[in-house]
Amino acid sequence: MRHWPALLAALVLAACDSTGPRPATLDSRSPPGLSPRFLAPEGWAWGAIQAPGEPELRYGVSAPAGQGRRAHVLILPDSGEPAEAWFETITELSSAGYVVWTLEWEAFGGSGRRVGPHDMAHAESPSAGARAIAALTTQVIRPETDRPLILLGSGDSAATVVMALQAGAPAAAAILSAPTWGEVRPSGTWEGLALRLRLGRLPSPEWRPWSREESEQNLEDMNDPWRGRVTHGWRLANPDLRQSGLSLGWRAMQGQARQMALEAPGRSTRMLILTTPADQTASVLCQGLWECERVTEPATAAAPHLAADPTRRPWVEQIAAFIAKQTTP
Repeated sequence: MRHWPALLAALVLAACDSTGPRPATLDSRSPPGLSPRFLAPEGWAWGAIQAPGEPELRYGVSAPAGQGRRAHVLILPDSGEPAEAWFETITELSSAGYVVWTLEWEAFGGSGRRVGPHDMAHAESPSAGARAIAALTTQVIRPETDRPLILLGSGDSAATVVMALQAGAPAAAAILSAPTWGEVRPSGTWEGLALRLRLGRLPSPEWRPWSREESEQNLEDMNDPWRGRVTHGWRLANPDLRQSGLSLGWRAMQGQARQMALEAPGRSTRMLILTTPADQTASVLCQGLWECERVTEPATAAAPHLAADPTRRPWVEQIAAFIAKQTTP
């Protein structure tokens, strides 16, 4: 019964939020003092794609200048970070001759939100992300035989990448970077009741309003003093990018997406998985379901793209080598 006060407080919070749906944020202010290597690549552009009745989803693109474009790389960030956290990696890949894209899910980063509070991650369907990938690839990216598409999913976007491949996304290959598979704790009795009553838009018990103090405390977990401040800096300068927790519905859908990714048949798609030896879900995916190249590192960082150079540099080299294998010389 001790959870009922939290549920009632969440109900009041949701009822009082009258700001309504929020469109995608197609511009972001560069944080003061951030090193140029963490800023937007030259020529970077934002766009939005929207399905009927769905919020706007923010995507971005950087094309290499003055050279042939060898392939498309679509980065799907983890729900805990905005696309801006990938600018350093995007610049490196773009310099290597690739057209690099990012796509953020509903209520993540600068994408639109349909419900408040607006720093809470929420979505209505576990397959919404896979549909978004399909829409962007077929309507905007349009890969070709001599310029293939490689998906790069980070953290909890791994299950969505697998689902998109199962649904026929026109990708030549995929990379899962430090994948997490939505292994959240089972919902309690009161949470289950809230979901049955179609109250999945309510904040989960762990949700708290975003605060600068708590965000700065989380910096202690990062092992690189400069890259560790990137996400914090962008969110401090851009309130629309802030995120501090999940809805009840999103918590439930994380587990659903993982199950859907494992239950559907695999395809003959080359896949690089950069993970730890203990990742059992990756082991299952590679047991005849996919054409896997699995690289395990005991100390794989949760966000290798923001780790210190001894961890990040081998990660970048493995990704660059894998992408180069998929392109036509």
